[in-house]
Formats: sequence, C-alpha cells, structure tokens
Amino acid sequence: MFNSPSHQDCAARARSWQSAPRAKPPLAARISASAGFTLIEFMVGLTIGLVVVAGALSWAGQSLAAQVRQRRSWQLHQELRAIASQLQMELRRAGAHGRPSQLVWRADRGASANPFTEISASGGGWSGASSGTSSSAGSSGGNLGSSGTLRLNRALDRDITQPDASTEVTFRWLDGRLDQTIGGRFQPWTDPALMQISGFSASVHRVPHPLGPPCAPAVETRTVQVLLQGQSTQDPKIQQQLGLSVHVRNDPAPIASPDPALAGGCP
Repeated sequence: MFNSPSHQDCAARARSWQSAPRAKPPLAARISASAGFTLIEFMVGLTIGLVVVAGALSWAGQSLAAQVRQRRSWQLHQELRAIASQLQMELRRAGAHGRPSQLVWRADRGASANPFTEISASGGGWSGASSGTSSSAGSSGGNLGSSGTLRLNRALDRDITQPDASTEVTFRWLDGRLDQTIGGRFQPWTDPALMQISGFSASVHRVPHPLGPPCAPAVETRTVQVLLQGQSTQDPKIQQQLGLSVHVRNDPAPIASPDPALAGGCP
C-alpha cells in the first residue's frame, strides 16, 4: 500500500534543496546577461577610430611634405648664395693689372691705359615665369631668353700686363646651368641634376664723373647688377631669385699728365 510522505519529510526535503549549491548558467547566458557593446555600438566606435587615424595620417603626411619642401628651398637658397659669392669675388677683381705702377704717369716714361678694364654683358632672360622667391634686386617673369653672358678681364699674375686667354673670365648661362671659362674653355659651374638656373640677367651701369670743368676728363664708375633665378630639380614649383650689385673697383681713368692738353683738359 502506497504511503504518502508526511509533513516532516516534505519540510526536510525543501530544506535540503535550498541548501544545495545551484549549478551555474551556461556561458552564452552569462555573456548575454552581462553589460557590453552591441554590434551597432562597435561599428560606430570603429568608424570614429578610423576617421581619427586617417586625420592623423593626413596631418603627418602634410607636415612631412612641408618639411621636405622647406629643406629643398633652403638648399636652393644656399646654392644661389654660393654662386652670388663667387660672382661678387670675380667682379671685384675685374680690371686688375699685373703691374699697376705702369698705369701711373711719370715724366721719364709717361703712362699707359689699363687694357683690362673692359667688361660687358649680353643676352639673359628667363626660361619661365617666376613663382615665389627671395630677391634683393627685383623680380621678372616671362620667356625673355635662354642664354646670356658676362665677360670681364683681370690679371692675377704680376707678370701679365696684356689680356690673353688666361685673363678673360666669361660666365655663360646655357641649358639651365652656368658655365665659367677655365683655361680658355667653358666648364660647368652648376649641376643641373641638383638645381636648374631658370633665369639670368646681367647689366653694366656706367656713370662718368668729371674731374674739373666741363671739357676736363672724367673718371667712369661702373656697377654690375646680376639677377639669378634658380629652380629645384626635384620640385619645379620651388623657385628663388637672388640679386647682387657690385661696384667694379678698377675704374677707367684718364692718363694723368701735368700738361692739360695731354691729359684731355681745356685748351
């Protein structure tokens, strides 16, 4: 015969079930029940992160490109300054005589004119429009020419009293470079692989200064003005101009003589 459990048995079983440890829920149930990001939130966060990274990379690229342009512009400026320094040195020596004492009048032998005073400039221009620059003698644009020369004479040896191939110095602008005569032959002065000379202009300004009355002889002062334009070979957009003005020291002067008629003075 089936005996139903007593009230005491049911209470004991209830107490044992409550005190027994409960099994943990499955892993999927625990993950879904815990706090976290949804798929939409994850995609929004990923998009924002990508935008921030793209902006940082773009800024870094622009900063690096600006630094490279600045370095190339500085190199171009230094190259032009080196050329201008050499030109200035040669122009200041223009007209130098090997024996300057022969140019001074003396009663026993007279005097002779300085044969090294000739200086000339021809041609010149710009192979393209100038775009942004550092200039101290003005700027010019347009296709005005593709070649130019600046020619002078000077004697560096005391035994040289007449011009020859060794005393003539010519600077030539041709095919984007500057050449200089060395030993009577043109030698490249600049490297087109590093810098293109896109503009060259030279002019000689002569000013006479009378030594006395209107019919008296005059001393002629000469000023040479040179304007250079360089262009970076690596970045043609980088261009700079540099100008210099040099007063030639050895000015042509009349032969001094105590007789005004011999000296070109008034009769």
